[in-house]
Amino acid sequence: MNATDPGPSAPIDAMRSDLRQICHDLSNPIGIVRMAVYFLQSARGDEQKRAHYYTMMNESLDKMEVHLKRLRDIAVGEQPPR
Repeated sequence: MNATDPGPSAPIDAMRSDLRQICHDLSNPIGIVRMAVYFLQSARGDEQKRAHYYTMMNESLDKMEVHLKRLRDIAVGEQPPR
């Protein structure tokens, strides 16, 4: 192994880095969905707030779907777009 040959662990290291990033990126939308559910349970009479929290949940679910697609791409050996 030298400066031009990263060795056999380079692909594994890159995959681990991608997985760490995806886990981090999934944590935020999950927290947002949990918070929205909590507020939806307590904001019974305010339709404007309820609509806002439903929108937040939908956007967060969209983000999670994108990250799960990245995981599927990694699992089948495709390089996910950055």
